[in-house]
Amino acid sequence: MILGPISARPGCRGKKPGWWLCCVLLAFQALPIPAFAALSRRLILMIDGISYRDMQSLQEGVTYKNLKGRQFHRQAFHKGYFPVHRMISTFPSTSDVAWTDVLGDRPLPGYQRTYYSAALNSQVAVNGITTSMEHELQMTYELESGFLRTLGYVFPRLTFKYEVQDLVKNFLKTRSGGDNYYAYIRTTDDAQHLSADILALLCALNEKLEELRARYRAQEGRELEILILSDHGNNHAGPARRVEVRSFLKQSGYRVAKSIRDAKDVVLPTAGIESWIEIHNAPTETGRLATLLAGMEGVDILSARVSDRENRFLVMNGKGERAAIEFDPARNSYGPVAEALSRKGQLGADGFATADAWMAQTLDHRYPLALERIVRGHTRVTMNPATILISLDNRYVHASWLIKKGSECVRFGGTHGAIDDLNSNGMILSSFAPTQDTSTSRVAALYDGFRGMREYRAEESGAEWINAKGQALTAIPRSPVDSACRALPGDRVFLRVWSPSLDGPGASAPVEVMLKRIPRFTSARIRRTDSPPGGTFEQRLTLTQPLEFPTSSPYERVYDLPPGLGLEPGNEYRMTGRLRGQSLEPKIFEFTFRTDARAVPIAY
Repeated sequence: MILGPISARPGCRGKKPGWWLCCVLLAFQALPIPAFAALSRRLILMIDGISYRDMQSLQEGVTYKNLKGRQFHRQAFHKGYFPVHRMISTFPSTSDVAWTDVLGDRPLPGYQRTYYSAALNSQVAVNGITTSMEHELQMTYELESGFLRTLGYVFPRLTFKYEVQDLVKNFLKTRSGGDNYYAYIRTTDDAQHLSADILALLCALNEKLEELRARYRAQEGRELEILILSDHGNNHAGPARRVEVRSFLKQSGYRVAKSIRDAKDVVLPTAGIESWIEIHNAPTETGRLATLLAGMEGVDILSARVSDRENRFLVMNGKGERAAIEFDPARNSYGPVAEALSRKGQLGADGFATADAWMAQTLDHRYPLALERIVRGHTRVTMNPATILISLDNRYVHASWLIKKGSECVRFGGTHGAIDDLNSNGMILSSFAPTQDTSTSRVAALYDGFRGMREYRAEESGAEWINAKGQALTAIPRSPVDSACRALPGDRVFLRVWSPSLDGPGASAPVEVMLKRIPRFTSARIRRTDSPPGGTFEQRLTLTQPLEFPTSSPYERVYDLPPGLGLEPGNEYRMTGRLRGQSLEPKIFEFTFRTDARAVPIAY
């Protein structure tokens, strides 16, 4: 109940309230006053692309000159905060895979939103500005407007100011009663790429948070707990030379293609300006291709999965020097022998040491957690890992010719993605408890698995194909599907449907599905507004028996692949679903998918 000011009706201005109004007011006073939910106890702020060294220098106080030659002394986050620590990113050190790792979500299809799908044997391109990944949808606050996201690449300072003000406004009006409020600030990464004064922006953020803390203290009678995380660093290398990887591959006898149909075909997904490269190739060519690419100008570190050894990985540097990584998944341990670990008694007789021992030994190394991050980069951080990953020297970048030329029209600040510390060291900062050096895969365990994230499936509608193998890679189960996925048959595909419409009167209603074939292959799409032309194939079916799990969700169902779909291999389809009896209501899902060579829908 919300009580507001009482005014006289139009035409009765100036009349005194009657006796009946006095009775109503007295009655309201006798009623119990509703207890409104308090503001969240903790603000967990995820800011994109802020490096450990930048935040450390800002806490200590730093004097520097900006691009116009003006000298500044800045200091921030030194009052009311504990000393900042490192949070070491994934490899590649890019946002989507890093934030997914931080939150323990199911790995994404690719390292970036242009990726290679092994099941489809094709490169897939998705708009990186107008789409949102799982980690973004879980935020209590994020900048949703595609237009404003685009402005971040043009006017990063103004967009950042708007983003922070909008965050504070939304935090103060959100009274869900939850302990944690999750917010994602993306424009800081745009600012880094475009040479904006990142220290000035961080000082502005600090001032705004101080204002919020003071207001929170006065309103709630307690201190607001603030935890700030960043996903990776930035090399601040400025303009760099473009690696001529396409011409190098061509001169070496390979073809850059969208799919691998021949031993000499190579898929080279490229998006933006990066300090790393992913290569997808025929397994028989990995050894030769890795040796060739290690000698390419601009290569710092190259890694590859040995095709005939599942848990053995090749590492090379630009000088042609080689090493091997042996991974024992049963013990989560890595080789080869390291003298320092041996002296500490942390190395087994077989030359292996645990992942935590390697972390402690290499936190401040030029290549922090290199063994673990290389192995995970080739096995776990994406559903479609690359055959070869290349970390570039910071004087070089990987980009399309057009994007690189466009970057020369602005003052380019630097990038990220490589495995070295400049690219990899994000940060973790707290106002309520000391932090420690950690990694993206470990940080959630320090904060109760980041409980209370937004359950967007309870508020939005959608559907996707899943399988047990992919779902089992979810590090932090947050739904019955995540928890029970290991009981599903590993070689089958299932339809996952979610919608608020499934909770309530329509909870037992069957789902009516319409399938249409899209006649001509186009790139995979995620946007709900996409409307490709329908095909000649059309089929209707009814889903009536969702799978049963030990625990259930009122807004989510999982169905087995219906028999007799009549799908054909290598085709693209659009699937639409509505609840039976609600044909006039909006669709609860609509998405496109492709089939593999067996005519089975491709999950990832």
